[in-house]
Amino acid sequence: MFRLGDLLSDALRSLVGAHRARQAAVLDAWAEVVGEVRARHTKTAGIRGNVLVVTTDLPALSHELRLRRDALVEALNRRVGGAAIQDIQVIVRPPGGSDGAGAPAGRGG
Repeated sequence: MFRLGDLLSDALRSLVGAHRARQAAVLDAWAEVVGEVRARHTKTAGIRGNVLVVTTDLPALSHELRLRRDALVEALNRRVGGAAIQDIQVIVRPPGGSDGAGAPAGRGG
């Protein structure tokens, strides 16, 4: 029996390639990796090259995420099954602020 998620992953991989499919999976895995509380105050804005762009409304959380950057990159890559990103860029934005600023569309966290 096939699971829908497995079929969709296979379809995405065949359309955009394994690396891009893993990058898309990173966007989905963010909230699980950072935890519910941190996810409520962050949003994945997209991926530029091999850099995950994340926005937050809390300067202190921005600092924490930057300190934990290496561990988060490793955890996200492990979660998606391979090297998808190399770094994380954290941007502080006020609540309700625009995430535009030229960042690719992402998924909320």
